[in-house]
Amino acid sequence: MNDYSPERIADRMAIQDTMYRWCRSVDRLDFDAMRTVFHPDAVDHHGAFDGGVDGLIDWIRNRHRDIPFSMHAVSNMLIEFAGLDLALVETYVRTTQRYPAEAAQALAQLAGGKAPEGAMDLMTCSRYVDRFERRNGEWKILERTLVADWKQVAPVAPDAPRPVPGWASGRRDQEDFVFKERRALGLG
Repeated sequence: MNDYSPERIADRMAIQDTMYRWCRSVDRLDFDAMRTVFHPDAVDHHGAFDGGVDGLIDWIRNRHRDIPFSMHAVSNMLIEFAGLDLALVETYVRTTQRYPAEAAQALAQLAGGKAPEGAMDLMTCSRYVDRFERRNGEWKILERTLVADWKQVAPVAPDAPRPVPGWASGRRDQEDFVFKERRALGLG
């Protein structure tokens, strides 16, 4: 039976916020923020990577080094409480990433070892199956398994649209527009 007491709704919102912070941290390459969504002893089973949080962050840092665009979008999120401080969370995630030719080896890690030729866009439909645990009042991931349901790569056309100079364009660092706004509002 599901519990929708005010306390459990607050727990659900805290877990959901953690998932959103994960997506932003990966897409903006905010390595410090990545660490905040996991317990220090957490384990991640991410297909090409299997290990602890420090290793996961290093793996992402290396694999994403030459990837100029990444967007993780989470949707369906089913939270099942297994105890007062323990939950199983299944979250659907769609990922789109741009892999220029110099990032072919990073894409090969996800494509069975075969490096494609030329720039590619990767689109995926996957699920995070996470064991969340509340410690010291904070819900964080204790164990994550990425379940890969579907992947597709598409060549990037030489005449593909590019960001328009002068428009706000996404960046994968602390100079992204959202971080400028956070600093302007005293949030970061």
